[in-house]
Amino acid sequence: MANIRENKKDGKVISYRFTACIERDIRGKQVRRYTTWIPQEGLTPSKARKAAERAADAWEQEVKAEYQKEQEAAAKGQAYAIPPEKRRDDFVSFVQDTWLPLQVQSGNDKPSTAAFYQNMAKHITSYFNGAVLQEIGPLDIQKYLVYLRTEYKSKLGKPLSPKSLRHQYGTLNLIFGYAEKQEMLAKNPMNKVDPPRKEKRPVDALTQEQAKQFFSLLPACPLDFRCILQLLITTGIRRGECMGLRWGDINEKACTLTIARSISYTPETGVTINTPKTANSIRTIPIISGTLHLLQELKKQAQTQHPNTILETAFLFPKEDDVFKPRDPNSVTRRVKRFMKNNGLPDLSPHDLRHPYVKPTTKKFITFLRDFRAAV
Repeated sequence: MANIRENKKDGKVISYRFTACIERDIRGKQVRRYTTWIPQEGLTPSKARKAAERAADAWEQEVKAEYQKEQEAAAKGQAYAIPPEKRRDDFVSFVQDTWLPLQVQSGNDKPSTAAFYQNMAKHITSYFNGAVLQEIGPLDIQKYLVYLRTEYKSKLGKPLSPKSLRHQYGTLNLIFGYAEKQEMLAKNPMNKVDPPRKEKRPVDALTQEQAKQFFSLLPACPLDFRCILQLLITTGIRRGECMGLRWGDINEKACTLTIARSISYTPETGVTINTPKTANSIRTIPIISGTLHLLQELKKQAQTQHPNTILETAFLFPKEDDVFKPRDPNSVTRRVKRFMKNNGLPDLSPHDLRHPYVKPTTKKFITFLRDFRAAV
C-alpha cells in the first residue's frame, strides 16, 4: 500500500504526498514513485483522509501498471515513457531527488555554483511544497515572484533584492527547462512568464575625498592586506582570483600577473581551488610599479619566514599554517568591511572596490589611477 503523508500549512492539511514502492533493483534499493494529491474543499479531516487513501490505492495501481509497461518495453529494447499528460510528479521530490542530483550536484559545476543553486531551490521548494510538477502553471509562478517581491522577508527581516529575484527566476527556468527536456511536461510554464526587470542602480564607489582618505590609510595596513587592497583596486581582479595567486603567476620583468585559478568556499566542501569564473577569465594583466614593489616586499617577507621553501607554487595569501593552501576568500570580505567601518568609510566589499575600475579605458579609472599613483 502506498505511503501517505500530510502536507500542512498554518496547521491545516493542504495536500497529501503519496509514495509507492514499485520493486527493488538488483542492489536491493527501492524503486519509488511520488505524487501529490489535493483533496476537495469542504471535506472534514476524516473524510479527506479516507478520500486520500482511495486515491492513493488507485494511483499506486496505475503507476505499477505503467512501470510494468516500461519494463516490458526495456526488455524488448524499446523506449517507453509515461505521457506528460498522465504524469503527476511531486514537485519537491523532482527538485530534490532528480534535478539537484543530476544537474547541480553531478560534478560538472564548481562547488560554489552547486551551493548557490541548492540555496535558490530551498525558497522554491518551500513555497511549492505539496504541488504537482505538471500542475504548476504560469500564473502560479507569477504569484510566487510577486510574493518574493512584496511579502518575503529573510531571517534578518530584509526583503529580497532585485538581483536575487532574477536569480530565483533563472533557477525556475533551469528546473522547468530540465523537466521539459526529460519529457515530463506537455508545456513549459516558464515560456509565458516574463523575467523580473533588471534594476539599474549606481555602482558603489568612493568619492574623491573618501578615496584620498582611503589612500592615506594604506601605508599603516599590514603588508599582506595592503597588497590585497592594491591588487583589487588597480587590476579589477576578483577576490577569489586574488586568493588564487601563486608566486609563479607574477612576472616581475614584464610587470604582469596571470590569473589561472580562483578560490571559493562553501560549508559543504570548505576552501576549494577552481578554474576562474569563465574561459575568458584566464588572462594575463599588467600591474603598476607601486603594486609590484609591494609584492616584492611581501615575497621577501615570505622567504624570511620560510627560508627552506621554494615559493613558486606557494600562494601569495595563504593560510597561516601552510603556504601551499589558499586563504578563505570570505575572510578577505570580512577584513575589508571591518577596515571600511573602522575608518568611517562606506560599507564596500572587495567586489565593490574592483567593480568601478574593471574597464581601464574609462575616464573615471584614469583619474582614479592618477590619484592612486600620487598616494603610493
